[in-house]
Amino acid sequence: MQQKQRIEPEPGFLQAFRLFVVTRMVFWVIIGPILIVMEMARDETLSFEQATSMTLVERLTLPNLAPVIVLELVLLIMLVLPQVPRRMGRWFVPLTLTLSTVPVLIGYYWWPSANPLQTPFSIFFFVILVLIAWQYAFRFVLMYMLGLTLFQVWLAPPLDYMPLGADLGWLVLQAAMMLLVGYIIVQLATIQREQRVALEQAYEQQARANLRLKRYAIALEELTISRERNRLARELHDTLAHSLSAVTVQLEAVRSLWGVDPMAAQDMLDRADETARSGLTEARRALQDLRASPLQELGLSLALRDLAKSAAERSGAMLNLELPEQSLDSLTPAVEQGVYRIAQETLENIVRHSEAQSIEFHLQHTPEHLSLTIADDGRGIDNVMLQAARTGRQDGLGLRGMKERAALMGGKLEIAEQEGQGTRVHLEVPLFST
Repeated sequence: MQQKQRIEPEPGFLQAFRLFVVTRMVFWVIIGPILIVMEMARDETLSFEQATSMTLVERLTLPNLAPVIVLELVLLIMLVLPQVPRRMGRWFVPLTLTLSTVPVLIGYYWWPSANPLQTPFSIFFFVILVLIAWQYAFRFVLMYMLGLTLFQVWLAPPLDYMPLGADLGWLVLQAAMMLLVGYIIVQLATIQREQRVALEQAYEQQARANLRLKRYAIALEELTISRERNRLARELHDTLAHSLSAVTVQLEAVRSLWGVDPMAAQDMLDRADETARSGLTEARRALQDLRASPLQELGLSLALRDLAKSAAERSGAMLNLELPEQSLDSLTPAVEQGVYRIAQETLENIVRHSEAQSIEFHLQHTPEHLSLTIADDGRGIDNVMLQAARTGRQDGLGLRGMKERAALMGGKLEIAEQEGQGTRVHLEVPLFST
């Protein structure tokens, strides 16, 4: 499988590389001399092997080992210091891998043997193979295997039965084992790399989704605040502003009648006082709704009950109230808020504009949906809309805000009216989609 050369080391690669270098340093100082002594102790005659071992003992002296140890220390420092990979960039891994093969080749030269698998350095060759396969594609494994095999053929001592001076059977076995091990490691590293990339992409997608959700939540919060401000502005306009305007007109009439008809002026003054008190009561109610949400204190069911009873008392209409007996705690806050605000807006319209004699308020709840129906026997929505148009208000009933709230909940809002027979508002919210 083809792949591009890695620029960044694979996870865990540097840690394994450092451990390999430390193990080799221990070998040079401790394990190597012990193996030589054990091999000489087994030889009782001055055979070719013993003579070779004696030559190796002479080579493994401190002056001869010093350059190799220094090279291993330099390699270890390069692998430990974090600024070295950053400075060298893409050349860090290939340079350190190439540098790590030099001491092993020197040691293999010092430990000549007709069988390449009989030296301890064959283990080091396989570890370097693992590191290359871990980091690069299979073609680099093939190049490493070919180079090592040619080096061993060139270095092997001559044999009576083999003019090339190398046991080709052992070399073929070593090459086959290297190719097999390298291929397996390359495949495993590739699978791990692909899984890591897929996981990183999944994390990025999740982060983008979370960011979009956060932005949507912020936009929804800003929209909710804006709608609540508009609702409060409408309530203050319909209560305090209307009351103050009416009081101003009535006081002007009192001033005109004061010297002409004191009794009529007194009656007009009483009306102004009643209008001012009524406007003050409505303003206090609007501010109370702004300070404390009934949903947080009472829950949806009790909050709707108080809202319907208050609207019936203010309008002087009879109330037919039907609420579910089961708890509504399973509803999400968005659904509770939307249902409450739609009911509040509908009841306010009834109180202010419909002149209704009776109000029907029905809330039904099932595991699949929630439905709210509010009906009155007032003037109907047409007359109210005409009055709103005359006063210059484009949506006096807040119908647009009610429909937008229903859409945000995934529900459907229907407003049916018959002139002279009142208005019916029906909200249907599917709970499985919330």
